[in-house]
Amino acid sequence: MSSEKMEVHLAYCSGCDRQVRVVVNPEVEAEGREPTTADLICLEHGTACSGKLCPIFGVPSEEMEARYGDLLSQARKEGGE
Repeated sequence: MSSEKMEVHLAYCSGCDRQVRVVVNPEVEAEGREPTTADLICLEHGTACSGKLCPIFGVPSEEMEARYGDLLSQARKEGGE
């Protein structure tokens, strides 16, 4: 993960009925490629999720949870360097 701050975006979540914070996985920029839907991460996953699919990105809740966990792991590794 880059030492620069991640750019946080807002997206409307119909599950929460409000704007939530989302980011693009920082590895995308480091790899010099365009993001795909697999690179999108909701930073508020789980706070009010009620269904089997993320209503914003249309992926299973478990997958969004895994993406968020990977992002946290990347941040911890960078913080330990």
